[in-house]
Amino acid sequence: MTKKNWATTGRSYLQEIPVEQVSSKFSKGLAVSLIKGRYQLYTDKVIYSYEDLYRNFKVTSSKLDWKNFKPENILVLGLGLGSVIQIIEKKNKQPIYFTAVDIDESMMYLTQKYTASKFKSPIEYITADAQSFILQDIRQYDLIIFDIFIDDVVPPELETLSFLRKIKQRMAANGLLLMNRISLEPDQIMANIDYIERVFKKVFPQSTFIDVKPNWVLVSDKGRLKIQ
Repeated sequence: MTKKNWATTGRSYLQEIPVEQVSSKFSKGLAVSLIKGRYQLYTDKVIYSYEDLYRNFKVTSSKLDWKNFKPENILVLGLGLGSVIQIIEKKNKQPIYFTAVDIDESMMYLTQKYTASKFKSPIEYITADAQSFILQDIRQYDLIIFDIFIDDVVPPELETLSFLRKIKQRMAANGLLLMNRISLEPDQIMANIDYIERVFKKVFPQSTFIDVKPNWVLVSDKGRLKIQ
């Protein structure tokens, strides 16, 4: 890193430093800033990614029983800047293979430019619609992470019972699904309760959720959590 970059990184602990803004077919005002030495990806409505400080999955990962759950093949649906990859790599010492799927070419561009060099694991990057990918893919994964939003909305076609059942088919025996959902406003909380009861628990009866404020992360198997 050059002296100028070190100076910029240092300043980012005092103030947000805008880095780049790109156009996207799917999200308005997709922007990257340097904050506390990390790249944050956001729109005017939501934070998509914040390296290892991405709170939703940082909190969730701290509650998983990594001593007994050692995933080797992980599918990430909704890449952002790859925060979940960095967070999981910190929790696991064994080799991991990631498949990262995102429909947005702008996300792939920004990840390759700002964070991909920080990943230690082999990663297959796939630019594709999550629904099409799940329908065509034949592999199975130990861990699937669903983190898909268009701004602050999950595409309706990805909230159906049939789609969730297709995701389950891609899970290995004793696999785990983590699904990120915004739960900030009362209508979002009510929608999440409805989704859990009407869809999620029908496919994953042993599921629960982690309140990471302002989001909920749905967990397909509560037995994968550490005993509190």
